[in-house]
Amino acid sequence: MKHVHADQRGFTLLEVLIALTLMAVLSILSWRALDVTTRSSERLNAIADDTLALIRALGQLESDLSRHADAGPASSAAAAGTTSAAVITEGTLLLPGIHWAPPTLTVHRAAHHGAWQEVVWHLGDGTLFRAAGPPSDALPLPRAAADEAVLRGVEAFTVRAWLPGQGWSDTFAAGAGRAATGLEIAIARRHDGTSEAYRKVVLLP
Repeated sequence: MKHVHADQRGFTLLEVLIALTLMAVLSILSWRALDVTTRSSERLNAIADDTLALIRALGQLESDLSRHADAGPASSAAAAGTTSAAVITEGTLLLPGIHWAPPTLTVHRAAHHGAWQEVVWHLGDGTLFRAAGPPSDALPLPRAAADEAVLRGVEAFTVRAWLPGQGWSDTFAAGAGRAATGLEIAIARRHDGTSEAYRKVVLLP
């Protein structure tokens, strides 16, 4: 027969309550730490997505501009089809295959298999849109359609041309006797209550 010593005893009610209280406190602290970590992760992911959207927009702009129609009938159609000397005003750039009339940038660019297409970038209601027409090897080129939202939260979208010997210019009429060697694309955005400016310089062939 097994004897139980008198000094052997279990936990008192007070000890159990103290242990439960400590476990509850540790659970709350762990939950708060997990919540902070989750919120931080979501914020970082949102910032990363926003940064990637900006990079993609600037990259697509550079691609469109670097493939502009700088020679041949497509460049003449680009100039004649989008504007004329009579409507060139302050802030308007008119280059072979490129026409900038704030807040719209029109580019006639090379597509696949020797075809050309019209691409239009424009700013509306704080969103930068891009529209592309179907590729064609016949003139006039089909108009760009079906706007696609590329970047949101945009306050301003501007284009300037670099003219050798003159510097950056907001206005450049076709046949002015000076050839632009580069374009500056500037995008101003509002993020967390602060205005942020981004610029991309594209060298022209």
